[in-house]
Amino acid sequence: MNIDIKDICKRALHPKEWKGLYLQYKEICNYVIFGVLTTLVDFVAYFVFRFVFPDENSVPAFLRWVFNLTAVFGTESSTVLPTFLAWVCSVTFAYVTNRIWVFESKARGARIIAECAGFYGARVITLFVGILIMFLMVDLTGISGALWEFFAKAVSSVFILVLNYIFSKVFIFRKKKEEK
Repeated sequence: MNIDIKDICKRALHPKEWKGLYLQYKEICNYVIFGVLTTLVDFVAYFVFRFVFPDENSVPAFLRWVFNLTAVFGTESSTVLPTFLAWVCSVTFAYVTNRIWVFESKARGARIIAECAGFYGARVITLFVGILIMFLMVDLTGISGALWEFFAKAVSSVFILVLNYIFSKVFIFRKKKEEK
């Protein structure tokens, strides 16, 4: 698909062109729309879990291993567990919306399982990217405060959004020749 940014900008100024633009770039538009909603799910879940589990004592025993993942660096991380739990929520939301509305997957039967496993597998890579960015920007720097943490989460989300689109488009929801 060739994307003509100049044409898009010119047409976007005219509301009568919006439907045509949407139909022409439906996959990208839907990816952006559901990407924003997925990011919203991620942010809300992250800060809810951050509030619910502010320190190690508040974490249920079966989740303490996640909280203590950064112990090898001689520090505890208050951002790892909320990042992990928000990831579970947002990736589940993203899989369903990407499958149905963005890439309009036609997979059936065993192919759905392979598609879902590929989706979550690719997202594990970006989970570690998100954990690493949050750890470096919040836990390791020692800079605290909700605004800084929000900024770090936004930086992390930009990297993750781009990587997730590439993984989804190239590896997970690629169309077979007969589907094109």
